[in-house]
Amino acid sequence: MQTIILAGGEGKRVFPLAVNRPKPMFKLLGKPLIHHVIDTLKEAGLKDYVVVTGHRGEQIKDYLKDGSKLGVNIDYTVQKEPLGMADALETTKDLAEDHFFVVNADDIFEASLIKKMTKQFKEGNAEIVLSCKPVQETWKFGIIRVEDENVTDFVEKPPKGKEPSNLAVVGAYILPKQIFDYYKRIPVSDHQYEDSILQFIKDRNIVKAVSYDGFFAGYKYPWDLFTINKHLMNSKLATQTIEEGAEISGRATVEGRVWLGRGAKVFEGACIRGPCYIGENSVVGNNSLVRDYSSLGRGCVVGFSTEIKHSLIGDDCWFHTNYIGDSIIADNCLFGAGTVTANFRFDEQNVRVKIGDKKIDSGTNKLGAIIGDGCKTGINSCLEPGVKIGPQSMVGPNVDLQDDLKPKKIIFVNKNSYVTKENKITVSSESKKQLMKKLKKNEQ
Repeated sequence: MQTIILAGGEGKRVFPLAVNRPKPMFKLLGKPLIHHVIDTLKEAGLKDYVVVTGHRGEQIKDYLKDGSKLGVNIDYTVQKEPLGMADALETTKDLAEDHFFVVNADDIFEASLIKKMTKQFKEGNAEIVLSCKPVQETWKFGIIRVEDENVTDFVEKPPKGKEPSNLAVVGAYILPKQIFDYYKRIPVSDHQYEDSILQFIKDRNIVKAVSYDGFFAGYKYPWDLFTINKHLMNSKLATQTIEEGAEISGRATVEGRVWLGRGAKVFEGACIRGPCYIGENSVVGNNSLVRDYSSLGRGCVVGFSTEIKHSLIGDDCWFHTNYIGDSIIADNCLFGAGTVTANFRFDEQNVRVKIGDKKIDSGTNKLGAIIGDGCKTGINSCLEPGVKIGPQSMVGPNVDLQDDLKPKKIIFVNKNSYVTKENKITVSSESKKQLMKKLKKNEQ
């Protein structure tokens, strides 16, 4: 069966990570998300795709091309404006087959989901096949009601207390070509796609839903990448993998499920504790530590005495004597010595992140910085939990960044905040001698 992959959104909610690239082109384990999606679809037996591109869509075309290198067939359409899923699907009308799958290019799931839906479609008489799983926070999802194995209602993000059930729709659909006629009948809105399926149900067409208890996660907010990355590492890093040309010093430590890319180097005193992914030609320098589901792109340098913990790093990023914790950093970033990403609030509450005009609960009390492409920090700068830095921006030396920084901005500490006085403190060599005597006594 044909699959339509939706990859045209602008990704405003994941700012600054999708300013210079489409959302589905963010890399984990060395591959863009859309590549991981295609791998899963191919595993389920689907090989013919139409990819709907939009914002920066040429990057997707340049990467996937006609799909032959991936063993699949790919055609493309373009969504000129980000007007929702229904509008994106409308661009495929002339290419769509009688029935087709629809998935998002940055939703990650297991092949068993596609196989189960395919089986339901082939063995049943449904025109539309959905998939669902029980959830607690029903107001965040599209919710369906199922009666006698048929879907009888579909409400997008229902208010609390007014949900038809606790069954949330998982983002994979089998749709008929006649769905295009329904889009014309439904006003354009954020939920035009879901409303069209609801009208299809109301017209007494047969819609079925299969239950799914496997992994599913969508990339809606930046921190969703941590959930996706953990799943990918747990499913794809079964053992330690050291690619050809990688070098590990005899005085370095590489423990657990670690993927070390071609040409990567691990220097003396360095430690990598998996699960971790180190991209090709990256360097983990002396006395550095990389741990806890960290993923580094290609050409990175983890300089002397740097710790990278549970963080996602793009290509060509350089660090030196830094602490990078629970952070997401895009390509071509450079951190000055002593820069720290703070990742834990004093009050130990969940980190809230500004999305548009609102502060959103990230759902975790451990979240560092979210940084766009081409950024730079000066020595001893501090990035507070959950701050976002737009592409091509700089944080100057000694700055404690507490608010988001827009693209192409630079922030410095004002020199007027410094105070110069006469020095009345004497550095005594005698006091050093006394301290040294105490140290020697303690050694004994």
